[in-house]
Amino acid sequence: MTYKVKNLNGTKDRLPYGYTSWLDYWEKKTNQKATECHAIDCKAKSDLVGAHVKKVGSSDNSWYIVPLCSGCNQRTDEFTVEGPLVPVN
Repeated sequence: MTYKVKNLNGTKDRLPYGYTSWLDYWEKKTNQKATECHAIDCKAKSDLVGAHVKKVGSSDNSWYIVPLCSGCNQRTDEFTVEGPLVPVN
């Protein structure tokens, strides 16, 4: 499934206990290994992070984690990613 999202800023220091990174959080919650950037127009295979995003055009104000490369994690535009999105609790 794809989602239109926008990056959130200033969220990296809120990592839940028991996880080594936000990417580790995404991998453990989905039981998948992040092997590429989930931005539809990128697909870089290195320098991946667990990025905080918010859905665009939705009444859902939740924050989500999705694997992105460092470059896509810096984007300020709205863009499309492949899920799964993992909610930040």
